[in-house]
Amino acid sequence: MSWSLEPLAFVFFSTLEFVAIYFIMMYLFRMHPSEFFFQALFLILLMDLQSFYLREDLQTPAFVPLINILLYTLLLATVIKIPLLWSGIISVTGYFLYVLLQVLIVQFSFGVLSVSEMQLHPEKGYFLQTLSSILGIAGSRIFYVFGGGFTFEFEKLRLKRETLALYGVIGCALALTIFLLERRNNIFDALFISVAVIFFLYYAVRKEKKRD
Repeated sequence: MSWSLEPLAFVFFSTLEFVAIYFIMMYLFRMHPSEFFFQALFLILLMDLQSFYLREDLQTPAFVPLINILLYTLLLATVIKIPLLWSGIISVTGYFLYVLLQVLIVQFSFGVLSVSEMQLHPEKGYFLQTLSSILGIAGSRIFYVFGGGFTFEFEKLRLKRETLALYGVIGCALALTIFLLERRNNIFDALFISVAVIFFLYYAVRKEKKRD
């Protein structure tokens, strides 16, 4: 694949992954993903772009999934208005179910989709992303249609100072990204996270105005 198409391929297949995680989270807890899809897609595109600029930083690989989980948590808490604690539980569950699905696919590929093979042949990595995304979305949808999933009274786990906690998590996401920026000194990362923070603050403030 030529170098000019590689960033587009990375963003496209990463988008498939993040969309699949979003669908898994929503269907697993019996929510309708289509209702908030465009807000989620906007955030997902920001996650894709930031992941693209962070992917070569071998010194901070563990922070990338952590940032993504934080962003999913904030999406659920600010846009979908799920209590912060539940938002974190749903985000972690959906994210790691998708990772588990990929691990199972790799294990049953008999070495065809091993890490070394995907490093030598990037198209195999894209195939893994595509296959796991299709299976994740289709499987969670079937699970939902047949009555599977969890339903809880989310409001019972709303924190007493939910708004303060929400702003605190937004601040943590910003602080974590600033830490990465200091290591990379990349203006694009600053731009992406700034847009994400403005996005979350807008929905957080709007939610408070509606409550008042």
